[in-house]
Amino acid sequence: MPLANTPLIEYTLEFLATAGVGEVYVMSCSHADKIEAYIKSSKWSRPESPFTIHLMSLPESLSVGDVMRDLDTKGIIRSDFLLIGGDVVCNIDAGEVIKAHYERKAKDKNAIMTVVLREASALHRTRPRSKPGLFVLDDETNRCLRYETGSSAVNQVSIDGELLSEHDNIAVRNDLIDCQIDICTPDVPALFTENFDYDNIRSDFVRGILTSDLLGKTIYAHIVSQGYAARVQSIQTYDSISKDIISRYTYPITPDNNVLEDQTYTYQKGHIYKEDSVVLAQSCSIGSGTVIGTHTFIGHGTDIRQSVIGRRCKIGSNVKLEGCYLWDDVVIEDGVVAKHAIIANQAVVKQNSIIENGVIIASGCVIGSNRTISANTKLTLSRREDLFDGDDEDDDYDDEDEDEDEADDGDDEENKSVSAGGSGLGTASIVGQDGKGFLFHESDISDDDEENIDAAVDGLMYNMDQLNLSDSSIESNKAGAKKHRKHRRTMSTATATSEDNDDDDEDEFFKEAQLSIERSIMDNHSQEIALLELNTLRMTMNVPHEDVRRATIHALVQHISKLVNTGTMELKAATTKVFSEWKPVLTRIVFEPKDQAELLLSVQREATKQANGDKLLFFAASTFYDKDIVEESSVYQWWNSPDSTATEELKSVRKLAAQWVKWLQEAEEESDEDESDEESD
Repeated sequence: MPLANTPLIEYTLEFLATAGVGEVYVMSCSHADKIEAYIKSSKWSRPESPFTIHLMSLPESLSVGDVMRDLDTKGIIRSDFLLIGGDVVCNIDAGEVIKAHYERKAKDKNAIMTVVLREASALHRTRPRSKPGLFVLDDETNRCLRYETGSSAVNQVSIDGELLSEHDNIAVRNDLIDCQIDICTPDVPALFTENFDYDNIRSDFVRGILTSDLLGKTIYAHIVSQGYAARVQSIQTYDSISKDIISRYTYPITPDNNVLEDQTYTYQKGHIYKEDSVVLAQSCSIGSGTVIGTHTFIGHGTDIRQSVIGRRCKIGSNVKLEGCYLWDDVVIEDGVVAKHAIIANQAVVKQNSIIENGVIIASGCVIGSNRTISANTKLTLSRREDLFDGDDEDDDYDDEDEDEDEADDGDDEENKSVSAGGSGLGTASIVGQDGKGFLFHESDISDDDEENIDAAVDGLMYNMDQLNLSDSSIESNKAGAKKHRKHRRTMSTATATSEDNDDDDEDEFFKEAQLSIERSIMDNHSQEIALLELNTLRMTMNVPHEDVRRATIHALVQHISKLVNTGTMELKAATTKVFSEWKPVLTRIVFEPKDQAELLLSVQREATKQANGDKLLFFAASTFYDKDIVEESSVYQWWNSPDSTATEELKSVRKLAAQWVKWLQEAEEESDEDESDEESD
């Protein structure tokens, strides 16, 4: 992905080079082949590179936590290391930060991490709008005491009263930019392995360490007031950091620094950067804050300001572009008007079309002539069913659908405008009869209204009124507890709660967990998102993993029951389909054989509530075994457990499963006999 016409990863690698790093491990979870091909062809793979670079493809890793666990398993990390994303723009003095890290370690043997934070105003444009982190620090040592991921839907944060009494001076910082540059000890990957449910470096790991009385580890913040550091983690920060680079706030990281060997940018008055071989019509106007790549053509009467134009772009006459990002090989025909939009590689916008604020047009899409694409619309070449493997008939798109839409387009001029809330997928009503593209549905990746709000404030055009986290909204738990009827347990063992409140929290967790899974099923959300929600709920309410398994099984059995009762599927087919599809989640919430046995017991308990409970249990148990969700030893552990026969209801649903368990035992005995015969021969 280009940032000011330079591949984003180049900024991170340049920072590491200036930091004096000797070895770099690039861990790629997706698009690993493209990343590998790029780096192998770059200067970083040459003998004269300032560091040795290692490329590792981790397609099964879905989070930072998975990567850390993989590093720990391989034993690669033996000394302190710098953990950084491939989307960071930074010019701070890393040597000073590393020196301070070792000085803290010398004083505090339990120190495992230094978090690098940049001081800025709470409303600084490079600070993420949707989830700005809030840090509670010891004012004298900068030791982290509490971390909260802010949200545009949350307007206050509670702080334990004991925290206030244990430290003389506490600083609650809502004015720090966290670009997730961390200096870590080898303990960090090991702790991720010990806590298998840790995925996110901040909301899981940092928060978990700070709220654990058992681990006894400490984390410190290093706050820099000089220099620049920011992370491209949303559309909003992409826009903001691009503007900072163009405005030279990131110096010496500027376009005319020409970090790539084939770049030829020169700086002109008004923060205008142009490469060689740019062709400009005499009557065109290039405003301030603009970058133009080589071999780009701009026609007569065209007005471009505060925009980044990639290489080999062809922009026609009487075009108006403001605050736009055009990647390489984009074609903009005559009379087009676009504001605050991202138009990716090889996309085409045909004549007299209007692209409104916040629109994203993916690579290869074509916007037909005389179209209006309304604010915040996202278009892609991929059909919805290609993005999400759902079976819903409503998601199917064929030529017949296209013909109908083209007919509608001819009859209704209002169809020429498409909004972000539209329901079409990829028809003439969206991109025009001479267009090509499909509407990307925000609901497919958003779990709830909070995600929709976050998407809005993280866009190219964001509304400052949607932000409501202020320094004045912080209160002690002791003072705030009276104001809130909804109790929430904390992970601190120092906080005492009554059994009634614990029960309320468990009931609340059970309800919220079920809703999360039901949402994922009904809206065809990613299971990873559902798993993240479950882990977040578990850590927030401090409930055991047993409750996660119980809630998950309950929700899945309810879905199976719905499929059967509506006549959608037979019981066997529904049970096999649902549990097979949810295997990735089921295997992530069990950690040892006894957990697998507990999972089967949860199914058995749910089966007692169903009309054909004995069949449900049999189909579920056999599916778990066939799909390697549970091991054979765990089946026997569950079957022989007193809990499995504790009530008459539990006994009544074991009839069919009993035959299957007997078959498993006999098959195992026959296998043992065959092995004995082979050994005797």
